[in-house]
Amino acid sequence: MSTAIWRFIDSGWASGARQMAVDDALLTLCGQGHSPPTLRLFGFRPPCLSLGRFQPSPPETGREASLEVVRRPTGGRAVLHQGDICYSVIAPADHPQVAGSILQSYGKIARALAEGMAILGLPPLREAAAQNRSPEGDWCFEAIAPHELALGGAKLVGSAQLRRDGILLQQGSIRLAPPGGRPSGAVSLEGVLGRRVPRREMAAALVEGFARAWGVQFCRGRLTVEEEQLAQRLEREKYANPRWTWPADLAVIS
Repeated sequence: MSTAIWRFIDSGWASGARQMAVDDALLTLCGQGHSPPTLRLFGFRPPCLSLGRFQPSPPETGREASLEVVRRPTGGRAVLHQGDICYSVIAPADHPQVAGSILQSYGKIARALAEGMAILGLPPLREAAAQNRSPEGDWCFEAIAPHELALGGAKLVGSAQLRRDGILLQQGSIRLAPPGGRPSGAVSLEGVLGRRVPRREMAAALVEGFARAWGVQFCRGRLTVEEEQLAQRLEREKYANPRWTWPADLAVIS
């Protein structure tokens, strides 16, 4: 049996609108058979607050705030992207590496992430069996959902998932360093390891962790012309558009 091939893209740093547009473009084109299963690593610059798709603005954040705000295509609650690195997984929902219910696919991705963290030297991370913090509140890292990774009772990786037209998109934030401000209870790789984790080391560990956990091979790639063109259009028309970020009715955003 041949080894499954996945694409790995390190998109570097960019605005929130750009990063969300890229994931949306990959999701759309994967559904059309034009994009392969992809693991992507990316970061936000300048620092950015991302809101879950159906989340109202947190009380502390207004439209006039100096911090960039973007609304994700996935659900969940607010994440302050400062001192973190993000990943996304895009693949057909029935692909062997992610197939199953939403919780089953969360678990498969969590185990691959945990494998990558172990390569960095972290102690074993636990997948939460059930919600073990109050679900109240606006911030992602204030609660641990099933199959999110935690260390010492504090969340290290926050994730959210979307399924559309038979395609899975899971986005997540990995705490590299303690963020300024909220959430105050989050742990970080730097805090646990006692050292800074360079981006290149983080990327290599994640790729190797996913390869080991899933038994797949990763080929480093970049966006195709079609993916880039769609990402630019989605950034301009959707994710940088205030009508998406601040909709009058959260139930009707598309």
